[in-house]
Amino acid sequence: MEFLEPSGPGRPGRRPGSIDYRLNRRRVLRSFRAGEVAENEICDAQSELLRVAVSCSEPAREPCPVCDDQSLRIVRFVFGPRLPKGGRAVSSRNELRRLAERAGEHRCYEVEVCPRCRWNHLRETYPLERSA
Repeated sequence: MEFLEPSGPGRPGRRPGSIDYRLNRRRVLRSFRAGEVAENEICDAQSELLRVAVSCSEPAREPCPVCDDQSLRIVRFVFGPRLPKGGRAVSSRNELRRLAERAGEHRCYEVEVCPRCRWNHLRETYPLERSA
């Protein structure tokens, strides 16, 4: 059996090493809407994550998938050498770009968080790379 070579380097607009968690998100939400999972099982954001979502995040483009509130936030944490053990919360894309300029082995984790119902889900992880 012959395997076809991919025509491109990967998903359009994504860099190598990124992991997208959309399929898992859909599975969790489908289970919730089917009544297989209770709301308190998926809406369980810790208080520190909620604090960061309120004070150090960006608004999401879409509403919360659980409560349909417009307060859904995107929180970014960067982990790597010379950063705190618990990672560094990044408040803007500009700050993320500055970290990428001095990046070595830094990795970014994007989490969507709803301060209203406490929904939270890891959206994507990706390595930070210097701009070419």
